[in-house]
Amino acid sequence: MPTNASSQTRRLLFIEDEEDVAGPIKRGLEEEGYLVDWTRKGEEGLTEALAGTYVALIVDWRLPGMDGRTLIEQLRDEGDTTPVLMLTALQDVDHRVAGLDAGADDYLTKPFSFEELLARLRALTRRVEQASASPGTQKTHLQVGALTMDTARRSVRYGPSSLDLRPKAYRLLELLLRQKETVVTRTKIAERVWGSPYDVTANAIDVTVSSLRQALGKVELGDGALSEVTIETERGIGYRLSVAPSSDEQAPPNPSE
Repeated sequence: MPTNASSQTRRLLFIEDEEDVAGPIKRGLEEEGYLVDWTRKGEEGLTEALAGTYVALIVDWRLPGMDGRTLIEQLRDEGDTTPVLMLTALQDVDHRVAGLDAGADDYLTKPFSFEELLARLRALTRRVEQASASPGTQKTHLQVGALTMDTARRSVRYGPSSLDLRPKAYRLLELLLRQKETVVTRTKIAERVWGSPYDVTANAIDVTVSSLRQALGKVELGDGALSEVTIETERGIGYRLSVAPSSDEQAPPNPSE
């Protein structure tokens, strides 16, 4: 049986209304060492997700009452960043993109193998388990130009303004800040922001980059005394943060000095 510490880092919430689907998956996950809380309804799942501490959520799209997409949107609106794996029987790309845009980190299309579900869960939870195993190994205060992030408080400031970012935009910005002015590939973005490089559409990444650009673009930095930060596209490769010199840095030397 897992220890209390292990159980805390490997506790899952499984929200699935079909018992014939949920039962075998729950038993399989428990055999793999996970603690699994199972609920059938979206409203109950949202309540449990906000009240509990989970390493990941597994959420079915079609639930009685509140559907999976709405559940995830409300979870993210509450500021909860727990990784979410969405299960869906819907095959078309639009539904998958909608789930990712709602805040899901990855998805599986039914029917799927239990081995694939385990692999995706491992990818999603690796970041959480590594953070709990080695706290304090990464900087909590990040800064590029006028843009600062405090990861301990989950706060972002750009010049005089505080930014309220959705979870994926926040994770993307943290990744770009940690890499500073180097290019971050789209594959690395998929792995670090979505938790898995599998089946993450180019559109989903583009939408998140666009929303982050819009958030930065809305901030007035004033007279140019602060360094402007932009997200540059390296076509076919990925993205990087770019810092424009402030007006103070651009000022020519005074000949009289």
